[in-house]
Amino acid sequence: MNTYCACPYNLDAVGFCFGTFDEYLQRAAACADSFGNVVEEFEIQFIDGDAADAQLFAAFGVDQAGLSAWFDRVEDLRSEVKAAAFYLASRCGQTVGDAIDNAEDVIIRKGELADAAAEQFDDFYSDLPRGVRMYVDIEAYARDCRLSGDLDEFEFAGQAYTVLNANEC
Repeated sequence: MNTYCACPYNLDAVGFCFGTFDEYLQRAAACADSFGNVVEEFEIQFIDGDAADAQLFAAFGVDQAGLSAWFDRVEDLRSEVKAAAFYLASRCGQTVGDAIDNAEDVIIRKGELADAAAEQFDDFYSDLPRGVRMYVDIEAYARDCRLSGDLDEFEFAGQAYTVLNANEC
C-alpha cells in the first residue's frame, strides 16, 4: 500500500499521512489549526510505496482536487496501462483522465528502442535475404524511427519501454 501525506498550507496546522481516500477525508475533516479553524487546503505528497505509482503520481501532478480520481481510476491499473498513461501524461501532455482513457491505444513493449526497431525491421522486410540483411545499419534505422516519431523510448519504474505508435499521441 502506498503512503501519502497531506501538508496544510496553513502553517499553524499539522499535516497527516494516509493510505486511502476515505482515510484522507476523515483526517482532513478533523484537521484544524491552533485557533480551531478547519484546514481546507493541502499539498498532497507521495511519501512511500510502489516506484511506478510514485512516478505516475508525479507525472499527473496529483493535487487535492485530483486525489479522488487517483484512488478511483489510477491506483489499481495494470503495470502496462500505468506505463502507457505515464507516457501520455509526461511526453504528450495529456490530462489524467485523457491519459487513462487513451492508455489502451498506446502500443508499448518492454525493452529498448534499438531492439524494437530491429524486430520491426525484420517484420517489415522478412523476405530480405540474410546476406543483404547483415549490411543494414539497424542503429541508423532505429535513430530514423525515433526522429520521424514512429518509435519513442522512455523509462518507467526502472524499466525501458518503447512506444511503437508514438506518432499517434
